[in-house]
Amino acid sequence: MPKQSSGQLNFNIKETMKLNKQKDNFEKRKKKLRENLKKRKKIIKFI
Repeated sequence: MPKQSSGQLNFNIKETMKLNKQKDNFEKRKKKLRENLKKRKKIIKFI
């Protein structure tokens, strides 16, 4: 494999890992927001 294409492959792997981390963080935040919304709805029902 020529150096240039392996460098490009390495960059693609890093980019993919970065995008996966961003997606995971987004999913975690979305889950937390849903949980908090459910908690707030429960609190509002009691009031």
